[in-house]
Amino acid sequence: MQKCTIILGLSLLLIACDLGFPRMTVNYDNLPQGEIKEYITKRFPNEPEKEALSKLIYAHLDGDNRVDSIKKAVSQMGMTCEAGKEICEYSGYIRTKLTGHSSGSGRAKRIYHIVISPKKGIDSLALEYQIVEDAEN
Repeated sequence: MQKCTIILGLSLLLIACDLGFPRMTVNYDNLPQGEIKEYITKRFPNEPEKEALSKLIYAHLDGDNRVDSIKKAVSQMGMTCEAGKEICEYSGYIRTKLTGHSSGSGRAKRIYHIVISPKKGIDSLALEYQIVEDAEN
C-alpha cells in the first residue's frame, strides 16, 4: 500500500513538472536538402554565420575559385543556380511550435535566404535570417 502511494505521488509530481515546462517542436521539412540544411539544423536555434558558410564553400572548391567551380560547389550544397541569373540562392524556413507557455500563438517561422554571386566570388555571400509569427496551421 505504501509502495503504491509513493509511486502514485512520484507519477503525479512528474506529470505536474512536465506540464510546467514549455516544449518546442521543430519542423525542418521546408529547408532544401543539402549541406546547407545540415549546417542550419546543427546550429539551430542559433543563427547561421556567414564566416562558417564561407568556409564550407571554400572546402568544396579545393583552391579553384572560378565561376563554374563556385556554381558547382554551392549547387551541390543545396543552392539553386538558374541559367541567366548572376546569383545562386538558398531559400527555406523552419517551423517551430512552443507549447506550455502563456502568451501568443507559440508558432514561428525562421526564414533563411542565402545568396551568392559566383562572378563576384565567395565574399559576395549574403545571409538573411528572419523570425516571423507563423499564422498557418
